[in-house]
Amino acid sequence: METGSLRRNCVVLCATGALVVAAGLIACAPQVQETGSMGDGGAVVAETPKPMPAADEYGVVKADSWKSIYPNEYRTYRENDANSLESGKHDYLELYLALNSMYEGYAFALGYNEAAGHTHTLEDVKETPRTTEKAQLANCISCKTPQFTAMVNTMGEDIYKQPFWDVVEQFDEPISCYNCHENDPQSLTVTNKFFARALGSADSPQVSKEAQSCGQCHNEYYFDPETKATTNPYTGLENMTPDAILAYYDERGYKDWEHPETGAAMLKVQHPEFETLYGGAQTFMVKQGMTCADCHMGKKVAEDGITYVSHTWRSPLEDEELMEANCNTSGCHASDEGGIAGKVAAIQAEEEARVTAISEKIEQMIARVAEQRESGALSGDALAEVQRLHRVSQFYWDFVMVENSEGAHNPELTFETLDKAEAAVDQALSMLA
Repeated sequence: METGSLRRNCVVLCATGALVVAAGLIACAPQVQETGSMGDGGAVVAETPKPMPAADEYGVVKADSWKSIYPNEYRTYRENDANSLESGKHDYLELYLALNSMYEGYAFALGYNEAAGHTHTLEDVKETPRTTEKAQLANCISCKTPQFTAMVNTMGEDIYKQPFWDVVEQFDEPISCYNCHENDPQSLTVTNKFFARALGSADSPQVSKEAQSCGQCHNEYYFDPETKATTNPYTGLENMTPDAILAYYDERGYKDWEHPETGAAMLKVQHPEFETLYGGAQTFMVKQGMTCADCHMGKKVAEDGITYVSHTWRSPLEDEELMEANCNTSGCHASDEGGIAGKVAAIQAEEEARVTAISEKIEQMIARVAEQRESGALSGDALAEVQRLHRVSQFYWDFVMVENSEGAHNPELTFETLDKAEAAVDQALSMLA
């Protein structure tokens, strides 16, 4: 199986320590641009604020409507367009052949490509074989467009039960300003109410709005079997660990699908970036007050001298200015050999090698279970235990595989979780020898 750093395009840095940003934490919200003329005494007299742009039928002010009011933020937002479906996305089912066996019987076995950028979310969800070749519900539109988010908040959760194609075609706005700011660019909010409920009123004040606005989509979720609503498998930060999430699913007897070869009740994890950073003990970086925006956005200075926050979402590795100013020279990583990029590369190489090796073990386990089930050599309690180990090993493995930093967000948790995945699959293989 091919290995390397090709798995995900959203490589995340600043993971093994905090950046010391002299100017303070970088806010995600667009900065007010000073306009006006000089009045008596040299004071700046502000011009009359521009009116709020008109909202669409869903109550969403689209990104294009803010173009003239926040030109720098809008321009950098549009730079995300380059991260398109046609920009050379990897097919994970070809890159990691074991996935074809591991995800067999689930929609991800039909198609699993590297995701395009935030401005292509609607295209992405409408073109994946997971929706074109298999009937889905409207809950699959969660975090793909603010228009669906606004619809859920207005009409209620019954909309989740509607057929995917009956709902999705009416939308035309990908992830944009409304998702994080609603219609107030000077504030941050969590528009996905399911995540606000899961975080809880007690823990919400402990997490910055910058992190919450990103975390509301970058989290692990499932669809409630009865309501079909997008739901997080926890309440509060303490319960956002892999162990607690698995226990949550086990207590409810929940499964995403039954694996056709092993008969195991399987779980499919979704991009748990927020849980990896904030769940349980939390990372050193989080404890120092760093947020997603500090590493993935960053402050910039326009040609006219105005300071603004970039809305091009990318890896810090792709932002040399941010890296040099905040990481390699003045931050916690100034003494790291090769800078933070070198340190992260080492973490990701180790994670990639272990993810690949464990996936091959799980693939081998699946093949052995299928063979022994068919021959009758495996049944009863022994089969039930192997099925449990399949569920456990693949859950822990998937938690790391689909987290977008390849270990950089939280190396300690990453390798502890892979240890648990490997221990479970090794136990199963020993039973199948």
